Amino acid sequence: MRHSKTIIIFLSLFAFHSCKSSLTNYASEWTINIKQKIIEDANQLPDKKVFDSTAYNVTLYKGEKKLKFYHLNPKFNKSRQLLSLDTAVSIFFSTDQNFELVRELCPVVSRSFEGIRYKGAHIGFAEFKYCDGKIKESGFRFNGDIGIWKKYDTDGNVINERDYGNIERLEKLKNIKYYR
Repeated sequence: MRHSKTIIIFLSLFAFHSCKSSLTNYASEWTINIKQKIIEDANQLPDKKVFDSTAYNVTLYKGEKKLKFYHLNPKFNKSRQLLSLDTAVSIFFSTDQNFELVRELCPVVSRSFEGIRYKGAHIGFAEFKYCDGKIKESGFRFNGDIGIWKKYDTDGNVINERDYGNIERLEKLKNIKYYR
């Protein structure tokens, strides 16, 4: 009888771990799939370009729908002549405008970021990278950071893990569909 209880406890723990693992696997695949669809939608030929010279923003449209948005970081010389423009942020939009692929880019910021927003909220897998492209931090989001987030040193070694819990929120990704 004791042996049976041990097996049941072990199987319960294994099932719980497998459930967590399958949720993170699902969320990772979901993120890759959504990202690919956003890029496809955003890569349509624009028919209108709007440049905001005060904020250095460029928005590309197809009809009234946003395709891409860029926030540029200008560099000037002492005479206020424009020397260069670096892209600080790029946002690609889905055709239904519900999804955004957000990228914050080096060298304007000290690290880069890539993640998905759905109706303004960050969801799915997100990554921060050092400017050389190596991963700095990664984890999942759904109404805030959830599950285990890992931080890495510049050699790629995990230096910190933090469990935000609430991994079951990833189950809700199954209800978020991509419509064109």
